[in-house]
Amino acid sequence: MMPGWILLQRLLPRISAWLLLAFLFLPILVVIPVSLTDREYLSLPDQSLSLQHFASLLNWRAGWLPSMITSIGIAIASSLLATALAAAFAIGAWVHAGRWPTAMRLILLSPLIVPPIIYAVGMVRLWSRFNLLDTWIGVTLVHMILSMPLAVLAIGASLANLDPRLVQAARSLGARPPTVFAKVILPNILPGVAAGAVLAFITSWDEITVTLFITSRRIVTLPRKIWTSIADSVDPALAAIAAVMLLVTIVGLLIRMLVWDGRTPNRS
Repeated sequence: MMPGWILLQRLLPRISAWLLLAFLFLPILVVIPVSLTDREYLSLPDQSLSLQHFASLLNWRAGWLPSMITSIGIAIASSLLATALAAAFAIGAWVHAGRWPTAMRLILLSPLIVPPIIYAVGMVRLWSRFNLLDTWIGVTLVHMILSMPLAVLAIGASLANLDPRLVQAARSLGARPPTVFAKVILPNILPGVAAGAVLAFITSWDEITVTLFITSRRIVTLPRKIWTSIADSVDPALAAIAAVMLLVTIVGLLIRMLVWDGRTPNRS
């Protein structure tokens, strides 16, 4: 009885983990056959497989390609700005600890606390005064503000593992602040900066609530295009977009695993 009980204890966590993964990912995989349907509405393929909905993604007049380019451009710009500002604030709060950095950190984390719908209404009132509604600058700044909290948290986590004595040693040797930042601080928090940039990009790429309020016709991001497509008519191109994004995510994860495994030394 004991060997069987021990075997059950070993297999039960693995079986539970695989069942949980199947529950999470199997519904997502349904978009792959749906994207290959030969019909003009969301359904499984009936008589044959078709790539017409993938081809519609490359049709400029259909609006999917411009919306993807718009989302990529805004996500890159907002993530770079958010990461730079988040790194500056996180390093400053780490060097000068006290009440004011703590209060400022709470203010920066407020987009995670305030409901998006309330934040969207406030941004409409504010952006209307500065004529930033439905503009590249207005959308980029909003996405930057929304993604900064995650970047601050990621960079702050890296700074928490940085020994302050390294900075003190560099200063005692005569290094100036720019040199300390470039040679001591930045190399040690680079993983956190990279994680913050990725989180900021994902936040901007996926943002929809505030974007619906501050845009109309000029700026159409991919989430807004998906929203309007669902509201008008359920286009099978939605499944094609989901399949493409799923494929990109899987390829990115595989590349990350291969690169990480290649750099990590084998442990005996």
